[in-house]
Amino acid sequence: MWTYEHSIETALPQAAVWDCYADPALWPEWDEEVRELTLDGPLAPGVRGTLDLHGLPPTELTIPSVIPGTALTTEVRIPDGTLLRFTYHLAELSGATRVTHRAQLDGPSAGQEFGTAITAPVPDTMRALIRFAASRAR
Repeated sequence: MWTYEHSIETALPQAAVWDCYADPALWPEWDEEVRELTLDGPLAPGVRGTLDLHGLPPTELTIPSVIPGTALTTEVRIPDGTLLRFTYHLAELSGATRVTHRAQLDGPSAGQEFGTAITAPVPDTMRALIRFAASRAR
């Protein structure tokens, strides 16, 4: 298994950031890798959907866990069987929110080279998420 984690802090309230995760239609607004994210039901454990990334064929996505307002995990299986799991976690700090994105790869492609390619955009994506959440909070 290969794991990557990146955190940033923002003065935004936790709810302002969570709202950006909770609405799949908003993901393309803050994640430039995502062309479209659709879910077959409300954001809840077990719901399935489709993740359409720019330049790749759409793939099935599963939401294995949700802690409303705090954490969300997504899973996709790439063609060679490798499981790619992203966990998005929010923690309330004194006057701030810590935003953490964690990626885990488990399977044949789980390694430094592929993992680094998958996670390279994460810091920029997180900054874009905060900018987008701030623009909605005004």
